[in-house]
Amino acid sequence: MKQMYGRVMVSTLVLALLSGCSRTPSEAGISSKSVALMSESAPAVAERKALSDSGAGDSMPDPKRADAQVDGRKLIYTANLTIAVQDIQDAAKKLESQLAEYKAYTASQDWYENSVSFEIKVPVEHFNALLDALGSKGKIRHKNVQARDVTEYYYDLENRVKNKRILVERYQTYLKNAKNVEDLLNVERFLNDATTELESLEGNFRGLVKQVDFATISLTMESQVQGTSGQPTLWERLRNLFVSFGSIVQTGIVIIVALIIYGIPLILVLALLWMLAFGRIGLVKKLFSLMSNRK
Repeated sequence: MKQMYGRVMVSTLVLALLSGCSRTPSEAGISSKSVALMSESAPAVAERKALSDSGAGDSMPDPKRADAQVDGRKLIYTANLTIAVQDIQDAAKKLESQLAEYKAYTASQDWYENSVSFEIKVPVEHFNALLDALGSKGKIRHKNVQARDVTEYYYDLENRVKNKRILVERYQTYLKNAKNVEDLLNVERFLNDATTELESLEGNFRGLVKQVDFATISLTMESQVQGTSGQPTLWERLRNLFVSFGSIVQTGIVIIVALIIYGIPLILVLALLWMLAFGRIGLVKKLFSLMSNRK
């Protein structure tokens, strides 16, 4: 009952606010249908009103249209390039100055024994030029270029951010005109939820915009000396054989020394115990014979 009363009060507040902010219902964007919808929850009414006023739903370009395919497409470009160079250290040093010419930068780099890998971010307008310039630095061993179309998702996410921002602004207006504590708490709860959703959408949209504006090139530089078969030479095989034989001999010596140090004393102790218990002294034997005589 208390929740129902809160909803009625918030709806009444929304209706009064919208009526008081304009002279006529048509100027405020309120039709008879929207007035009837005030009996629903405040978030649903406010979001529908925000979508209606913004007209954002009609502004999203249709990706199936020819002009959208030519001018409005949003593509994420990625490339994988592997080249062989004479000197990896020298090529890596020259790379930084070369990237500056195309307003690009290295997001990460990994060094290995005979290669180095870079993740390069470059403005999409310089993508092809930089890719050709990097390919000319050495012999191309592998090259792959991809373009992922995210047009529909891009404009859908952009409109969701726009609509959610309008909704947050409308809740902020409701909050300023709240008449009592209960209305204030209800509108504040709706505002907090909408603000959280807006921040999440804005973060996703910013990340998508960055991917569209900056292409990614995964560059790997390898040494040209890597063309050998990788099989060990005869001298390396003989050396490995002698090393293995030496390891076996060392292991045998260690075992013999361990037996001498620990084995002989252990054998002597066991022999002494046997002699005391069952040998010439035979304490155990004497004990058993004594017990038998008593019986």
